[in-house]
Amino acid sequence: MSTVLYFQGSVAALYGTGALLLGFGQHRRQRLAIALGFTGLVLHLGLLAWRWQDIGQIPIVTRYEDLTVDALAIVLVFLAAQWRLPELRPAGVLALAAAGLGVTWALFHSRGTFPMDPSLRTNWLIIHAQLNSFAIGAATLAAGVHVAWLAGRLDAPDTPVLAGRLTGWTFFLWMAMVMAGSYWASLAWGRFWGWDPIESWSFATAMAYAFVLHLRHRPAWRGKRWAAVALVPYAMMLFTTYGLLLVRRSIHGQYLFQ
Repeated sequence: MSTVLYFQGSVAALYGTGALLLGFGQHRRQRLAIALGFTGLVLHLGLLAWRWQDIGQIPIVTRYEDLTVDALAIVLVFLAAQWRLPELRPAGVLALAAAGLGVTWALFHSRGTFPMDPSLRTNWLIIHAQLNSFAIGAATLAAGVHVAWLAGRLDAPDTPVLAGRLTGWTFFLWMAMVMAGSYWASLAWGRFWGWDPIESWSFATAMAYAFVLHLRHRPAWRGKRWAAVALVPYAMMLFTTYGLLLVRRSIHGQYLFQ
């Protein structure tokens, strides 16, 4: 157990240091930050593989596992995006910092196992959970672009286009997650929709992203004004995923807070 804590702490430190180096903006430091982020990613993947082997089931059920996998998805999305589009590196300040915080937060939750009941033993759980994680990854990168744009650290001519595309991908992945979860609910609980708090807030978050994407095409809302508003659905997504179960009961909470 102490070995797991040591390596997980190392992952969080690598992500956090990478975020700090990216904040300085110099090309050499950016390259070092990317190298640290990639090293953390390799260790992170090893930790998840270790846990999968140890517990004998895919580690995406408990809150500890949820936070860990979401952090991994954030880093994967950022590293892949900056490899294709290096101008997105300033957005990594938020992305790597969020991943480091996620890994650290996971340490405050139980690392015990939660045997899957029959409703969880389906590929739809994996599809639903991974769509959720990658939607959070895309949303965090998009939010990083918005924050860097507002701060004047990312102000290239194609910044509005990149921000819009990332927000669009976030909406697509989040809606796919909601639809996959709805179908899974029909198999597990005999209904597609039940207005459970998580379901309701997930739908509200999707509609908020749809509204922001629509607003982007209004001349009066283009530019940094739109970037500021686009952070609202991201905040809703974070609350839906991590905060809602702290204040409301939900059928989803039976396995997340183990």
